[in-house]
Amino acid sequence: MNQQDTNFYHPDEGADTSSPAAPAGFSWEAPEFIEHYHPASWYAALIVVTVILALLTLLLSRDYFATVIILIIGIIIWVFAGHKPATVKYELNHSELSINGKSYPYSAYKSFTILHEGEFSSINLMPLKRLMPPISAYYAPGDEEKIVDTIGAALPYEDRPMDSIDRLARRLRL
Repeated sequence: MNQQDTNFYHPDEGADTSSPAAPAGFSWEAPEFIEHYHPASWYAALIVVTVILALLTLLLSRDYFATVIILIIGIIIWVFAGHKPATVKYELNHSELSINGKSYPYSAYKSFTILHEGEFSSINLMPLKRLMPPISAYYAPGDEEKIVDTIGAALPYEDRPMDSIDRLARRLRL
């Protein structure tokens, strides 16, 4: 395949292309997601908003099921907001990404994208199958070049913005 194919990630445009196309395997550890501090006022606001939405739903529609669902969603957000991230072991080579020992072969993905979130960034593999979720791997900025070079040799880079769920989660600091 032509090294200058513009669909593949090339961090060193114009660099010497006589070096191997794919770096050797690489492993690192990082949190499974970015942790955000939530002060007591954040939790108080969550309670107030949840109760107001539940009461409005009950008063306007008299739908007890929808009211209970809104309260359950508020509880779920509370639990997930307080959840601490575990440390995940990532390994990657020329053919797959492994997360805590589970393999994700590149052949199941059409491209990758990079999202920057504070002090950590994530690389997301976009699946070929429609209903399959993307796979995310967080890493420290110092590891980006090795990770992107390895995955970029196997998958094309696609510049994609965050999806609506990720933007909402970032806004709510979940």
